Formats: sequence, structure tokens, C-alpha cells
Amino acid sequence: MSVKYNTAYLSQLKGLNMKNHNVQGFQKPKKTPPFVMDKFFQGKIAPKNTESLTGWASLYFKIHVIGSPKKTEMAKKKDLSKFLDFYSREVGHDRVDSWTPAVTKQFQHELKNQISSLTKKPYKATTINRVMATVRHFGNWLHKQRPLLAGNPFHAVKDIQTDLPDWNGLTNRQIMRLKAACEQRLKSCQRADQNPVLEAAVFYILLHTGLRESELTSLNVSQYHHRGFHDVKRKGNRITKKVSVPSEAKEILDRYLEGRKLKNNDPLFISRYKKRIAAQDVARICLRLSNQASAHLNKTESFRLTPHMLRHTFLKRVADKHGVHVAQQMSGNVSIQEIFRYTKPSQKEIDETAEELFL
Repeated sequence: MSVKYNTAYLSQLKGLNMKNHNVQGFQKPKKTPPFVMDKFFQGKIAPKNTESLTGWASLYFKIHVIGSPKKTEMAKKKDLSKFLDFYSREVGHDRVDSWTPAVTKQFQHELKNQISSLTKKPYKATTINRVMATVRHFGNWLHKQRPLLAGNPFHAVKDIQTDLPDWNGLTNRQIMRLKAACEQRLKSCQRADQNPVLEAAVFYILLHTGLRESELTSLNVSQYHHRGFHDVKRKGNRITKKVSVPSEAKEILDRYLEGRKLKNNDPLFISRYKKRIAAQDVARICLRLSNQASAHLNKTESFRLTPHMLRHTFLKRVADKHGVHVAQQMSGNVSIQEIFRYTKPSQKEIDETAEELFL
């Protein structure tokens, strides 16, 4: 039995061409998460023209990317567009079986020679690896859905080797100063346009859970129970069944929720306009707290807090106390390799280890 695809849904998709899809027996509900759709669609959906690489890319974008955070969606759209433009220009046509490892390696080589429109400099290795990661995920998915003539197009294609970036977390002293800043603001911020309890709740939750700001802002009231957040949507459309909320964070979060008439579908964190807070709101909260903490410090000790610094801090603490594998599990990251960015020892720790190695 065959049912026409949901043209109303497809018409909402922007950018990549999403036409000519033959969906057998199913119309995509508007709010179904992409990771659920992929499980349902397996073996039941394909572009009308199964020889078109663009058709497969459009379908991949619809299933795996639409519904991600806006920044992620835009980045992956840009990455796929780079590859499709390269393929059309260099291969000379759109037939899918011409995608081989040699083509992939040439695309990677071309990225090395491209100049960023923002920095006016060649792409960094980390940028190239990020673009290749998007295309690799698409290539692996495509080869699974419709095996390519020459095999997996990423066979023997390796990432460019780079030094891990410096760890970007907080010291014990900085954490103490930020906690003190929360306490000061809870006592002193009384204006209607100030919400110090929200600021403290956001800070403590990020510090004690390692959530990304997009993961925190997407939480609903119904997900907070039994000392944790449940069924948390993570990067890459993964789901974490439970993210534990320790007592210190739970106490301030419960205080923040006091007095609100809570409904299950309500956002957990809201602004003074009763709207779900956004990632930029979280960034502003972090900036206000670090400004408070640095108010009377000299320039060498003052610092600027970002949400991701709290994630680095949390994961490094977990790795130091319980090992990298536990940190990976609690991070929501896809690979063990990625977790090393967050748990890399500082230069000071490396120096101390070298000094004490044979003592």
C-alpha cells in the first residue's frame, strides 16, 4: 500500500530540495523527533530517483537534521551544501554510485585550500573535521540504505590530526567566586526586571549536570522528578534516560519553581515574560555572574564565564574522580574521542605529573 507524502510538511522545509520523495505507508507527524523517524523509516522510504545523490541528501536532511537546534540545523545544511556543490562541479553529475573514497578524499583536500568568508584565512583543521563529520554521517547512512557500488565512501578516510584545544573550565577559586556572586545577587537584586533565582538555578544546574545550554533550555516541567531530569534530548538526537540533579542544584531549582503554577508541558526555565528562555539568555546570565564575581578583581584574575565552561568543568571533575568512560556516559557525547576535549589535563597538571613521575 502506498500513501502520498505530506506535501504540507515538505513545503515548510527550506534550502535543500525536498521534493520527489516516495514514502510508503506513512506521513510524518509534525512533532515526531528525527531519531524516532529514522527507526520507523528504515527500509520504507527512499527518494523517487534512487540514483540522485541530491535526492538522498535531501531525504537525510529531512530525517536526521530537521528538528535539531537551529544552529546545528544551519551548520549541517551548510556542510552538506558544500559537499553537494563540490560533487556536482568535480564529478560532473549527480549519480550516487560515483561517490567513492577517492571523491571523499578530494573533497577533504579541497577544504584545506578554501578560505573562510569570516576569518579570511584557510579553514582550521577542527573546522574541516566538523564538516567531514557531517558528510561522513550522511555517507554511512546512505550506504546502509542503498549500498554504493564502490563501498562505503569514507573507507580509509581519516580526520586531520590536531592538537586538542586547551581545557576551558573553571578553577576552584573561580567556582567559589561565582557561587558567592549568586548569593550576593539573591540578596541585592530586587528590581522587577531582575531574576536572581533563575540566574542561580541556571548556574547550579549547568555546573552539576554538564548539560549544554540548548539541552537545558529545552527542558519541560514534566521532565523534572525523582531527583533528576528524565528523557533529556541530547546533541545528535540521542536521549539520556536520566540526568541526576545533586542536592546543591536541586535546592536552588526547587526554590526557583516555588510559587509557579506548574503544568507538565510548561518550559522548566522561563523569562520574566513567561516565555521559554533561549541559549542567548543563558549566555547573558553567565556574563552577569562573572561580572559580579570579577567586580573587585584585577585584570589578571577577572574572567568571563560562558555556559560551555561549566560543561568543561563538570566533565573534568567526573573524569578526574571516576574516569573518562564515566565522563563520556554522563556527557551525552557520541564517541570516547570527543570526551578528551573536555577532560584534557591543563599544562600545570602535565608539568606537575612530569615532576612527580619518579619521586
